Amino acid sequence: MKKRVVFRIFIWIVVGLVISDLAYRYGFELLEIPTSSMEKSIYAGEYVLVNKLIPGPRFFSNNPDKYRRWRINREPMYNEVVVFNFPEADTVLANKPGESYYLLKRQHPTFRDSLKEEFWGELIPLKVNRRPRMLKRLKGLPGDTVSISQGQLFINSRPAVEAGSSVSSWQWTGPRDEFNWFVEQNNISQTPVKRNNRYFLNLSLKEMEEMDAPAELLSRDVLRRGIPDPHVFPFKRNLGWNSDNMGPIYLPRAGETIEINPGNIHFYRRMIEVFENTPIEIKGNFLFSNNIPISRYTFKMNYYWVHGDNRPHSFDSRYWGPVPENHLVGVVMRR
Repeated sequence: MKKRVVFRIFIWIVVGLVISDLAYRYGFELLEIPTSSMEKSIYAGEYVLVNKLIPGPRFFSNNPDKYRRWRINREPMYNEVVVFNFPEADTVLANKPGESYYLLKRQHPTFRDSLKEEFWGELIPLKVNRRPRMLKRLKGLPGDTVSISQGQLFINSRPAVEAGSSVSSWQWTGPRDEFNWFVEQNNISQTPVKRNNRYFLNLSLKEMEEMDAPAELLSRDVLRRGIPDPHVFPFKRNLGWNSDNMGPIYLPRAGETIEINPGNIHFYRRMIEVFENTPIEIKGNFLFSNNIPISRYTFKMNYYWVHGDNRPHSFDSRYWGPVPENHLVGVVMRR
């Protein structure tokens, strides 16, 4: 009799562990926020509940030809906060796993040659489901055209609906001797940044709406159009793009066929070669895949555009491009 009771307890423990593991893998998960990129909606160190049933449990995420999802619920929607594996973490440095290898390459094209191998360590490839996870707000869906003009995000040529927690950098344009009065009147607790005798504040849309003092004394602090930043997607100086002025960028849909050529391949090359495992070679004015000339490509996956709410301090799609569907983990339920 005693053996039967022990056996039943053992079975229940095993069943409980299996159910817990399945719930963690395919259902829900508590996630600690590692960075401040989503302030002022979610703060570093907080925990959020991730619903993996949206967009659904994923299978074969490391193989774009076999990748599938079990569509239990629905697709992610605009302005939902999503969790995903960082797309640029397919390669990491052994001794600096927290650093972005591709960002370092863009910032220092010869950094691998100029520094000792022992400092950076070997390059380590990471499978999709082993890559570090990030958390951002979903702004662009498959089939959308994304652009940014003077800091304003546009989706399909229309101003995007922004969350009240969306933060921008604002410059004080009023008299300098009235700035302290302005801060006190509006109960602004942050320490302003001072550059070239000018004051700058990072304020959310909600804070701007609740201003007691006149908001016209502030102007959005944006980079001028035409001043290129080589670190924004797709990393082409000749486009003249920066984080406040970029686009248009089209987000492919799964099964959609798009014309590609040497003039636009810089938008899609990483999607095709890295995320969809299809080699691309440029020879003169022609593109080749496996030595076969191509002028069109049919995408295997959907692609998404994400931004951090704390826009001035967010490393997001502006700096590394769209998120492939097989990298999506789930949707945050708290926000």
